[in-house]
Amino acid sequence: MSEPNQVTSLTTASRSGLLARLGSERFDLVIIGGGITGAGVARDAAHRGLRVALVEKDDFAAGTSSRSSKLIHGGLRYLAMGEVGMVRETARERQAVHQMAPHLAEPCWMVVPAHNRASLMKFRTGISTYERLGGVGDADRNLSWDRDALAENEPCLRRDEFPWACAYREYMTDDARLVLAVLRDAVGSGANVANRLPVVDVIWEGDQVDGVVAACEVSSDRVEIRADAVVNATGPWVERLARLEEEASADRLHPSKGVHVVVDTSLLPVRNLVIMATPDKRSIFVLPRGDTVAIGTTDTSYQGKQLLWPEIERSDVEYLLRPLERYFDIDPLGFDDVVAAWSGVRPLVAQKGKEAAEISRKEEIWVG
Repeated sequence: MSEPNQVTSLTTASRSGLLARLGSERFDLVIIGGGITGAGVARDAAHRGLRVALVEKDDFAAGTSSRSSKLIHGGLRYLAMGEVGMVRETARERQAVHQMAPHLAEPCWMVVPAHNRASLMKFRTGISTYERLGGVGDADRNLSWDRDALAENEPCLRRDEFPWACAYREYMTDDARLVLAVLRDAVGSGANVANRLPVVDVIWEGDQVDGVVAACEVSSDRVEIRADAVVNATGPWVERLARLEEEASADRLHPSKGVHVVVDTSLLPVRNLVIMATPDKRSIFVLPRGDTVAIGTTDTSYQGKQLLWPEIERSDVEYLLRPLERYFDIDPLGFDDVVAAWSGVRPLVAQKGKEAAEISRKEEIWVG
């Protein structure tokens, strides 16, 4: 991945030449979507020597890829769901990102409070399995914190309720910056990427898709981009885009809304990332960053039309703030204490009879 001081152009100065190439050359692959999935596909394909084009209808990382918890983690909770293979892959990949781009994957402690030693040992057993799956070295293995260690490392935590904790390593990131770094690396390997270029139609040659038509927002010109294969990497928009094809099937996604809220650190002076359990058996992260602390995320089925900025409701805020008093020795926080918030839509693969929080996060590739 590109070094921090390596400059690869994504500026408007080269846009006219870029649009000319998109409309005149034939590509092995055209990717629709400039989030982390599309960026990752573009980088991998370009590194393999393929001729790659990527178009994004908005800004790069404008959707789900900039609405995350700003973590690169392996999904510890999915071990309990039996997703061992997925956890092994994601845990190892987070290590790879840290090795390739340490400026984009900053190590941090993730703290799991425990009511008693039995709970602590249960957590440590699961976390140790997680670490073995991820190939974590001895120097970065999890630690046990007793009352004294908690008083030093996380004094805000209610030690009368949680006298123990397990601390293990995860990685913080800037999600939008990560997407841009991956895209720049793809461009450095020859990929052609353009934002503000929404796809409006599909090009057919007989019964085969032969490319896409994109409309430039600035000039209103249309660009025909020809390619041997088309990748729809548009996240929650995947079914809307698929409807450009005459017989595309729908209802393969189960959109899920994720909300984070932000409060001032003076109201919640945590030092590390802390995991809180909720009454509905989910986990919420408490994420300190600079002078603020983010709390998230929700995971609720979403049927709304606004996929870019899904609505944040008062019930979302209350759900995230409610567990804080149980875990931290702080004054109660309310709606008026929230200084910022963000929301996004997860493009989960639908599983019959399951709610959003129960659905596997394992990816699927649909070929049509």
